[in-house]
Amino acid sequence: MQAFTDRWVDGFSQLYDNDDLAKISWVTTSVSPALQELVINGTLAPGSRVVDLACGPGVHAIFLAKHGMRVTGIDRSTTALAKARELAGFYAAEVDFLEGDILDTPLPDGCADVVHDSFVFHNVRPEAREAYLDEAARLLAPGGLMVIVGFSDRMSPGSGPIRLTSDDLLEHALPRFRVEELRRFRNLPTAKRPDQWHWLAVLRRR
Repeated sequence: MQAFTDRWVDGFSQLYDNDDLAKISWVTTSVSPALQELVINGTLAPGSRVVDLACGPGVHAIFLAKHGMRVTGIDRSTTALAKARELAGFYAAEVDFLEGDILDTPLPDGCADVVHDSFVFHNVRPEAREAYLDEAARLLAPGGLMVIVGFSDRMSPGSGPIRLTSDDLLEHALPRFRVEELRRFRNLPTAKRPDQWHWLAVLRRR
């Protein structure tokens, strides 16, 4: 099964190979304030085993590793992973970066305390959401957390990822997870999207 929407596959999947990181709109030098809050308040604690799905060039994986977590980043782009390893070297961050499919990662059952999804779920085609959440639940130890950040239905209309409703997030999640937190938040502005409304979902594996 193909995880991502046709728009992603046809329009965006080759950007890491063809463009400089500076030209890719979703690659920034910072992580979302919602993720920072989860580290500050101890929800994501030092020593936690984290799997960062579709990690791209590794910004979030490196952030979590620098705050004491044991992080594995998964991505299907060899180019993105090469850039992630370079960035990790610059920050002297210990992260394992592995090539793999987010629907079938090369990791064992129950290997993670946290599965992190930063702007991934909103690019997953609706018919693949159940398989994606199944894989996240497989990776998590019982009681582990899945953290999802993605576009909300309050984002201005336009191109790019799916604008997610709460039903989109929860339809397939509830059989596998309990909801610890679900809220919209305003994320950092960009030149193209100065008013960003995103979801934060914190889900605990049943």
